[in-house]
Amino acid sequence: MKNKFIGFRSKAAGRINIKLGKAGFTVINLTEPLRENVEVFPGDPKPQKKVFCSFEKDNCRHNIYLVGDHNHHPHGDAPNHQNLRCKKMGFEFWGLDFVFNKACLIDLSGSEGSVKSYGVTYLKKITDAHLSPYLARIGKSGALILRTGYDRWLESNKKHLPGGIPYLDKSAVDLISKFKKLKVIGIDSLTIDGTGKNYAHRKLKDKFIVESLVNLYGIPAKARSGFYLQTSPIAIVGATGGPVLAYAYIPKAGYRG
Repeated sequence: MKNKFIGFRSKAAGRINIKLGKAGFTVINLTEPLRENVEVFPGDPKPQKKVFCSFEKDNCRHNIYLVGDHNHHPHGDAPNHQNLRCKKMGFEFWGLDFVFNKACLIDLSGSEGSVKSYGVTYLKKITDAHLSPYLARIGKSGALILRTGYDRWLESNKKHLPGGIPYLDKSAVDLISKFKKLKVIGIDSLTIDGTGKNYAHRKLKDKFIVESLVNLYGIPAKARSGFYLQTSPIAIVGATGGPVLAYAYIPKAGYRG
């Protein structure tokens, strides 16, 4: 009689409730598992899996993954990604100061200037006019997340259209750069710059840029002005970017941070 393998299944929870000391939080997952068939920035290579060891030959299983610095949802940028003067500052640059911060989410999906493509409505170009109503909120935060609505596109794994990817207009970049307290800039787009541009990456090089965040619509509207954001980079020395584990911590009623 053959041995029957009794396996287990682990479901990546979209949200869970936890307690840290006496404080309660709802934790929302803003991270997607990496998959080989993930749609990438136009022209970039997709991840590849290579079998290094197999049960048949080696009595164990070991795979090698060839993954680009920016294939992950989300991923972070290193200072050396778009800045020649920062060539020695790889993805290991981001320390604990950039891992856990009080955050705000500005949901711009459906704002003036939004486009609808293949069933997904999102704001393609973020300007200072879009952000001006939220200056007080931004000023109180260590992390700013901008939702364009493109997180739905990422999660559906649609091919990315050249010229159709959301980005920050120069006016929005200049406005954000004035907030010295901000350590993290997050967005649900593949990039904060327009195609072929690098103004935003250079202007905001002292901030941890986290792109391709997903499930941002899962953060409740009443919590968007003040929650906690975890953005944990997987440190890779010299890399121009890398994977980020991102979670939103929503305080339960009665908690004062």
